[in-house]
Amino acid sequence: MGVTYFESDHDVEDATHQLALAGIHGSWSSVPSPETGLRPAIALHLEPLDAAFRAIDVVELRRIPLSDATAALMRRRLPWLRSSQAKRDACLRLLREEDAVIGWRRIVWCSVAAMRIARARIRLRPVVFDRAAVDRQALRWTYVSDGAIEHWAFS
Repeated sequence: MGVTYFESDHDVEDATHQLALAGIHGSWSSVPSPETGLRPAIALHLEPLDAAFRAIDVVELRRIPLSDATAALMRRRLPWLRSSQAKRDACLRLLREEDAVIGWRRIVWCSVAAMRIARARIRLRPVVFDRAAVDRQALRWTYVSDGAIEHWAFS
């Protein structure tokens, strides 16, 4: 069984209570710092890692405000073209609070040997020269209804 670390800007007791209502046991702890010999890599999607990699998998989640999500959906790339029906439907689901948009960043800390093996199965971009790239990477967006975050956390 793996361990998932959760960090919240809200009260710890409230977050633990909300997780308990979803059937998830939570306890207070601190995220382990990467050991020496582990290298960071930026993951480009939320495919779960095999436990054999012995990696520290850090995913940062942020809820995207409704205003930003709907503006991005309804933005036209070309002014004379209408937005697609799929984008309009997604926007309606957001406005009706049937769905939400979550922004995520994922950093995988693992050994160089494990990174070579993992690169074949999941897309990892090793951070070699620019260590600040880990902190500067942009949020990627996903819909809650897609289940990508749930798949990552519970696989």
